[in-house]
Amino acid sequence: MTQTLVIPRPPAPKAALTRAPRPSTLTGRAIGVLSNGKPNADEFLEALGALLRERAGVRTVAYHRKPSWSRRAPDDVIRQLAQYDAVITAVGD
Repeated sequence: MTQTLVIPRPPAPKAALTRAPRPSTLTGRAIGVLSNGKPNADEFLEALGALLRERAGVRTVAYHRKPSWSRRAPDDVIRQLAQYDAVITAVGD
């Protein structure tokens, strides 16, 4: 009898990915925030957004939410996030 082992992971990316450069300052910047929808993630990100406005001079913090922690963000949310100077995401629990 033959058994097949299945490893449930996505294929490796075809091209190497690099991180976007960090802004030199957050003063006057627009920041996108993505919550994964788990418990406490929204509260944490809202508190972080308030601190960024107060202490780092961030101009705008815009909040977005994934429909579920186990699913990727919809394409329209990704397009919206791409418009900000920087994006922060976090998990909860």
